[in-house]
Amino acid sequence: MVSYDFGVGWPDIEENDLFLMALRSECQVRNMKFIVITEKDLPKIIKEIENGKLHVEFYLDMASNIYDENDLFSRLCYCLKDSGCYIVDDPDDVKSAADKSITHFKLSNARIPTPYTIVIRHWAPSHRLIEEERHKLGSPFIIKPALGYGQKGVKIIHSHRPLKDISDARLFDPGDNFLLQEIIKPVNLNGRPGWFRIYNLFGEIIPCWWHQETHEYWQVTLKETVEYHLLPVIKIAAEIAAIVKIDWFSCEIAISNKDNKFYAIDYMNDQCAIYPKSQYKDGVPDDIIKIIAERLVEKAWRRKIGESTLTYRAIWFPKIKIIDENI
Repeated sequence: MVSYDFGVGWPDIEENDLFLMALRSECQVRNMKFIVITEKDLPKIIKEIENGKLHVEFYLDMASNIYDENDLFSRLCYCLKDSGCYIVDDPDDVKSAADKSITHFKLSNARIPTPYTIVIRHWAPSHRLIEEERHKLGSPFIIKPALGYGQKGVKIIHSHRPLKDISDARLFDPGDNFLLQEIIKPVNLNGRPGWFRIYNLFGEIIPCWWHQETHEYWQVTLKETVEYHLLPVIKIAAEIAAIVKIDWFSCEIAISNKDNKFYAIDYMNDQCAIYPKSQYKDGVPDDIIKIIAERLVEKAWRRKIGESTLTYRAIWFPKIKIIDENI
C-alpha cells in the first residue's frame, strides 16, 4: 500500500501557488509524504483507495461540492473518511454548517448578534412582506441562497417591487431556501470600514480588516484591537467556531454605523479563498497563508506521531514592524 501523510484536493493547480508551496515545504521539514490530488487524478485515486492500495492520513479538501451527488471530489472525501483519514473539513459537518438557513438559527439561539433575517423555505411559492418586516429589513436589503458561496446568487432588493425581485432572485436555485437580510452599513474607523474577515483554524483566530467593496485585506494589529475595542470580533468568531464545529473556515463580522454593535454577517465559509496579496490586490496577506499552511501541517504531523492534538486558543497578530506598535 502507498501511504501519504498529507493530501490536498485542488481543482486547478497554478504554477508557483504560494499556499501549495507552503504546504509542501512544511511537509518536507517534517519528513512527511505530500500529495496534491487534482480532477484528472480522481478516478484512479478513488479506485486505489477503495481497493486498499492507497491511504491518506490527513486530507485538506479545497475542491468538493458536498451537495452535488455526482461530484467526484465529494466522493473522494467520503472514501477517505471511510478509510480512517482525518479530513479538513469533515464533509458531514460542512453539510450542516454551510446551510445558512440552519446556522442562522443556531447563532440566534446562542445570542450571537445577526442582521434581521427572514428565511423563505423552498416549498413556499412566494413571500409578501408585511409592514413590520419591511421596516426591520430596511431598503435596500439582501437576498441570498442558504447554500450559496462566493457571492453567487446574492442580490440587492429594492423596496419598490420586492415581491417580483424576490421571486426572480429565487430562480437562481428553486430547490434552496433563501434568506432575506438587513444590510449592515459599517462604521468608519480611521478611513477603513469596520468590517472584518476572520479565519478560524483549530481554535486559533486570525482577524483581518476586509473591505466589503474592494475585497482587500489587512491583518488586524494588537494596537488596533485595543484602540478600536475589537475584542468582540474575537469573541464572536470563537463562539461561531464552537457552534459550527468546523476545523478551518472564515466568517465576517461588522460594526454597524447605526448602533455601533458587532454583527455576524457571513457565518461560515469553508474552502477559504487563499490566493496571495503579493500577486492579487484582493488577496490574503502572504504571512497569513504561510501561518495557515504551517498550522495545518503541524496538526497532521502531531496526528502522525501520536502526540496530543488538543486545540489551544490563540490569536494571531502580524509581526511587529519598525513603526511603534506599543499599546
